[in-house]
Formats: sequence, structure tokens, C-alpha cells
Amino acid sequence: MTLRKLEIFYCVAEKLNMTTVSKEMYISQPAISQMIKEMEEELGVKLFNRLGKRLYLTDEGELFKTYSRRMMNLYQEFEEVLDEKKDLKKGKLKIGASSTIGIYVMPQIIREFIKDYPEIDISLKIGNTEDIANMILKNDIDMAFVEAEVDMNEIKSEEIWKDELIIITHPNHKWGEHQEIDESDLKSEKFILREEGSGTRKVFEAAMKNNHIKYKESFTLGNTEAIKEIIMTGLGISCLSKLTVKKELDEGKLRGYKLKNFEIDREFNLIHHKDKHFSPLMKEFIKKGKEKGI
Repeated sequence: MTLRKLEIFYCVAEKLNMTTVSKEMYISQPAISQMIKEMEEELGVKLFNRLGKRLYLTDEGELFKTYSRRMMNLYQEFEEVLDEKKDLKKGKLKIGASSTIGIYVMPQIIREFIKDYPEIDISLKIGNTEDIANMILKNDIDMAFVEAEVDMNEIKSEEIWKDELIIITHPNHKWGEHQEIDESDLKSEKFILREEGSGTRKVFEAAMKNNHIKYKESFTLGNTEAIKEIIMTGLGISCLSKLTVKKELDEGKLRGYKLKNFEIDREFNLIHHKDKHFSPLMKEFIKKGKEKGI
């Protein structure tokens, strides 16, 4: 079985439309059908079912899709390793980061890295943790730094930094200048939270659930900066990473509080595909990241 056949199968499995694949891959539809037939005969299983005019993956097809993706990823990594320069004078690094890390941590680490390796081409993709994990699976990025645990069999995770979440309010909030607040103080407040899939939201929800604290959700926003702007108008409160609000706290635009009985903290994790080869370039970037910290 050739790499070309794997690529054609994977594209058909993704699109479930041979006409679309035919146009995208510049190959005739009959040729695609013949290749799929040959693969099914070689594997001894049926990969697709055709019901009416629509294609559907069989259970065996779903399984083969997962393994074909891994095989293609491994081949791509093999090519990258062959082309890689061990002195790190040239190379490309594709990094992913969940929102908080991507906006507030990665810029300074990338800046420090580029000082030592100015010819390295670095791309950074930012999204919520779930989006970034899916990029890892598709090999769109080499590795990523995220705020929440990723429960996927193909992804490995390791702690790299610690982070703390705090309750933030308008500076003239009724709680005043207290450093800490009671859990009961939260009952009458309306929270503005990050969107579903956000690492920050997951940590907050888990902390509230584990400590049996009820809270009211007002609405959600997909951007930390937008939440800060809303809080500064006095419309609700939120729970955000302390590092994301440091500037506003220092300037007196926001006020931050801890809960008396417990801290809301979390791990910032490095994630990568379990089959991913750690190139010298990746290892050096991780080393810089650990040295820089947050």
C-alpha cells in the first residue's frame, strides 16, 4: 500500500464525497473508486458503505482512518527530520497555544528564542484547548501549550508551569479592599465566563463543583480581553488567570480576590502527539520555555 493511496483514502474519509476529492487531488473519480476497491481487497474489509448517493465510513473504515493519519504523520516527520539542521540555524517550528498562554506567555518566550536563533521560522496558532488538541491530531502543529488536561489517547501531556486563577471585579465593587472573600459572597454575583472548551472555564467549573459552590452565570465571551472590558464597566464578575489581569490590577482598573478556604490553581501543560519525534529544535524551544517560566 502506497502513501498516495493512504492520502486518497484519508481525503475521501474526511470529505465523504468522491467528486470533491477528485477535484481537490486532480484524479478521476473512477480512479479513486478503483483505489478504494484495491485497498478493501488488500485489507480484507469494507471501508465505506454507500447509502443512496451518500458515503459513510464503516467501523473498520473509522479505525483505518485513525491509523492512516498516524502513518502519514510519521512519514511527514521522517521527511522533516531528514531536512533538519542540527545546528538550528535553519528550520521551522509550528507551535500551538490555548488562548491565555498564547496571548500572555508565548510572545515573551518566542522573543527570547528568536534572539538566539534568528533564522528559525516560528508560527503560533492560538485557540481554545479542544481546538489546539485537534490540531495536534492532524499534525498541523508540532506541539502545544494548553491550560487544561486533554483526554485523548493519541496525545501525551506533561506539566510545564503553574498558574493561579482569581476572582476579578470592578475596582469599586462592594467587597472593597479585602484580600480574600468567603464562598458565600459568590452566591449573589453574576459570572461572566469564557466559552465552552476553554481551559480557564474548565478549571473554574471543576473548582466550584469540587467545593460544592453554586454560582450564577450571566453570559459567556470567547475572549479574555473582552471579559476584562465588561468587568471594568461593573457588569458582573469573573474568574481569570492572575497573569492575564496583572496590568489592570497594577493600574487599579480591576480588583482581584482569593477565596479564603482554597486556591484555584492549575497546571499549564505541554502536549504533543504520542508518536511525535522531538526534534532538536522542539527540545530547545521547550528548554527555553521552562527557563523563562511565567
